[in-house]
Order: sequence, then structure tokens, then C-alpha cells
Amino acid sequence: MDVAATLFASKGYAAVGIREIAREAGLTIGSLYHYASSKEDLFIKLLRSSYVSAIDRARKTIAMAPTPAQRLQALIRLHIVGEVTEANVWELERTELEVISPEARAALIELRDEFEQLWRDIIEEGISDGSFAPEDPAIVRISILRMCNGVVLWYRPDGRLTLDEISDIVFRQALLLLRAG
Repeated sequence: MDVAATLFASKGYAAVGIREIAREAGLTIGSLYHYASSKEDLFIKLLRSSYVSAIDRARKTIAMAPTPAQRLQALIRLHIVGEVTEANVWELERTELEVISPEARAALIELRDEFEQLWRDIIEEGISDGSFAPEDPAIVRISILRMCNGVVLWYRPDGRLTLDEISDIVFRQALLLLRAG
């Protein structure tokens, strides 16, 4: 899976062949087909696994935080760290979904929507309890997600800020967008 993610992210889904994946992974074609029935199946399993894992981690993380703001802070940190540590996989989600079958794409979009629902729920809880008052909750949610997703594009481990420091800044910016009280 790691080899496939690296190859797909570096060359693009269309430019990578199943034989190349098998060779780079040190497997025979037959062995690779034991894990996935096709290149698309491998791609889908890779993204599905990442989404399911991210959703599970997010649910566990936000369940431990008592307030909407604390849940949001935890989710922002988790998402930014996940985007950076699994950059190859999330790059595929952003750039390669259009190359797979409509059915497979729909299944992955359903998982993406489930992940985004966690963000909606936190924002709605904050609105309900009076801690958030965004002008437009949907636009704010999308803006916060884009801030989180964008960190991977410019973050460097040897840069002046750690991922925790960046997450804290993004969280404070999110509170401004949410007009937190």
C-alpha cells in the first residue's frame, strides 16, 4: 500500500501500472492480485483505509473534548498532522479521484462526507450552545478545512514552526471565522 501510494502520488494514477507496483513492492503480479483485484481496487483500498482510519481517530479524539471549541481544536490538530504524515495518500484524494470509476468515486466521496460531517456537527453544537456565531457555517467549515488541508503544501519539518504551533494558529484563525464568543 505504501509503495502504491508513493507511486500514484509521484507519477499520477494513470501513469502507474500494476506491474510497476508489484515490482517496487517486491511482489509477483499474482501476489499483488491476492491483495487487490486491479489497480483501481488497490487505489480504492488505499484511500478507503485512510478515510476509515481518519474518521475513527477523529471520533475518538473529539469524544474526549468537553466543549465544541476544544473538539474543534483537537480535530484541527489531528487533521493537520494526518495531512502532513500521510501526504501521499491525501494528495491522491485531492488530485486523482476523477480517474476512477463513478461508483468507486461515489463510495470515497461518501466517506469524505462522513468526515466532513464531524466538522459540521462541532460547528452546529457551538452555534447551539452560543459559543460560535459564524456568518455562514458552511463557508466557515470549508474555509477551516482548506486551511488545514493547505498546511501540507508549505510545511517543512525544519521550518520555524512545529505542527503543534501551526495547529494552534489555525485554531485561533478558525475561532475568528466562527466568531467565537
